[in-house]
Amino acid sequence: MEAFLDGDARAFDALYRRLSPRVGALLRYLSGDSRVAEDLCQTTFLKVCRARDTWLRGAPVEPWVYAIARRTLIDHRRRARRNPVSTTADGEVPDLVPEGLDPVYGFERLTDSKRIKLLSTLDKLPDNQKDALLLTKVEGLSTAQAAAILGTTPGAIKLRAHRAYENLRRALGLKHPKSPAP
Repeated sequence: MEAFLDGDARAFDALYRRLSPRVGALLRYLSGDSRVAEDLCQTTFLKVCRARDTWLRGAPVEPWVYAIARRTLIDHRRRARRNPVSTTADGEVPDLVPEGLDPVYGFERLTDSKRIKLLSTLDKLPDNQKDALLLTKVEGLSTAQAAAILGTTPGAIKLRAHRAYENLRRALGLKHPKSPAP
């Protein structure tokens, strides 16, 4: 990054080659759409290029880039909420439940109505809760890893994930699991 700041354009290429696979994977996990993630990854690195003067020399580059990626996704979600109707590349309205989602996420045990309710509720969760839940429970990252990606603390990740669980339980009509007897 320092070489890029000093005017070496090849250094940006090296930075992109090193970080774009991880940034793209993060955006795929958080967005759930590989095409959107690819676009957001490109946008992230455009923002990195434009904001390079805000990076503090000597500071770690990855958390700074991940923060830019996360904000890029948040901006995308806000735009999508303002314009909730989206179409596929061929102009069709996509299915409510994307094809092939069930086995990957373990939703095959749910009835169709519960699965649709779950996905709808996930989509309505606040971004910070949804991101914490997806990173820790779907992607299997530790709370420390999720916190580093999202730019917060492990305690905040635990709280956000817990709130997401509670929202999902309420939406699906599930009772809170009872504590074991002493």
